[in-house]
Amino acid sequence: MAIALIPTMKIKYRYKVVLSFMVVLAATTLLFTLLMINKEGRLKIERLVFAMQPYADILYNNLSHPVDSSSARMAIESLDGILPAGIRVTILDKEGWVFYDNFSAKDSITDNHLHRPEIMMALSSGSGHALRYSSTLNAKYLYYAKEFPDLYIRTAMDYKKNIYPAVKGEKSWQAYLLLIFAVSVLVLAYISRKLSKPYYALKEFVERVRHNEDDYDSVRFPKDELGEVGEQIMQAFREMDNSKRYKQQLTHNVAHELKTPVTGIRGYLETLLQEEEMDKEQSRFFLERAYSQTLRLTSIINDISVLNKIEEGYDKFEFEKINLLKCLKEIEGDLAFKLEEKKIRFYAEVRGSLEVEGNYMLIYSLFKNLIDNSIDHAGEGLEIHIKERGVSDSEVYLSYYDTGKGVPEDHIHRIFERFYRVEKGRSRKSGGSGLGLSIVKNSVLLHKGKITASNRSGGGLQFDFTLSLQMGKS
Repeated sequence: MAIALIPTMKIKYRYKVVLSFMVVLAATTLLFTLLMINKEGRLKIERLVFAMQPYADILYNNLSHPVDSSSARMAIESLDGILPAGIRVTILDKEGWVFYDNFSAKDSITDNHLHRPEIMMALSSGSGHALRYSSTLNAKYLYYAKEFPDLYIRTAMDYKKNIYPAVKGEKSWQAYLLLIFAVSVLVLAYISRKLSKPYYALKEFVERVRHNEDDYDSVRFPKDELGEVGEQIMQAFREMDNSKRYKQQLTHNVAHELKTPVTGIRGYLETLLQEEEMDKEQSRFFLERAYSQTLRLTSIINDISVLNKIEEGYDKFEFEKINLLKCLKEIEGDLAFKLEEKKIRFYAEVRGSLEVEGNYMLIYSLFKNLIDNSIDHAGEGLEIHIKERGVSDSEVYLSYYDTGKGVPEDHIHRIFERFYRVEKGRSRKSGGSGLGLSIVKNSVLLHKGKITASNRSGGGLQFDFTLSLQMGKS
């Protein structure tokens, strides 16, 4: 026997919110309505009881004493027009036995009334009332009883005919309550829609992540507190994703860069080991090539170490006052052989008194890598200029440029990337690590500055950057 499976309907989050609020609102409204009806009913019954109180005194004063059923009937009949129509009057002796009731024959009432709620209250406090069912008349009545020296007088009114219409009274407030409930539901629907927007946006974002989609820009969060949280979550994930891809790319690049010198060193050493009859001059050639590759390997490792240290934060470095002109002259001296070999003229147009607060090793590395980049890639017979453009309260403005061949415009925006090459194999041929300009940018950023690169109209590559005068200021 096949069993049919009935699919369960999944309620949307927004409707769950609305439904939950509606249940709470409906329960609150119902409870409030019941309390209001109960309170209103009690107040109106108390007013009716208060209105019934004078009739007991009127009846007692109109009776002849001692009282019997005949004189009681005559007294009540004499009050026709004074007593309300349909009022029930019962007269009881002090023992609780009925000897007159204008709605029933005396002989038909055989039970003692001393234990009736209204009589018990009258016995204890002089008067009492009760809303209860009458077994004699098979109807619900509002009773009021009062104790007198020789008897009890009880008046009663039919609930259905006389009491309920008065208790029911004006129900316009209930209509207003229903209107308020309807408006509240509409407001809740609107609020829930607003509240559910971050949920659906976050759900869309999660779906895109699950399906390995990289485009998160189309996910729109509302401009509120929850939307801000969603944006922060998405931004944090984007940063984590970018960091992951960056680390993967970096690992790939490092492995690729290290592979070349390691392979070269291995090849040269294997040749030396296998060729036992190699002459001394050829053997020295292979050793020099292996040594050259070890220098390149050391350069890559050192540059990676510097970049990693920079990324750890400026608190990893010691800072001091640095005279920029002295630092540039030291670099010029260290690179004098290379500059002369390439017929490059170097000009440092910086005041001798200009000082910045920073890490000497990084400032030295910043300018040296810029100069090395020009020496290795800009060509021969050119000029290098480092100029002081101006000084503000917090930073100095500097320009570095050469008069070489520059960089193709479609590569300018990527020259600060690690291991990025404008020309394939360019860094390997020149012996560089491919990290020089990345160290330049990160050194500037660590010194709370900014840097841009552009091709000069007269030829050559220009870097405009700032350095903070004091590392304690932003």
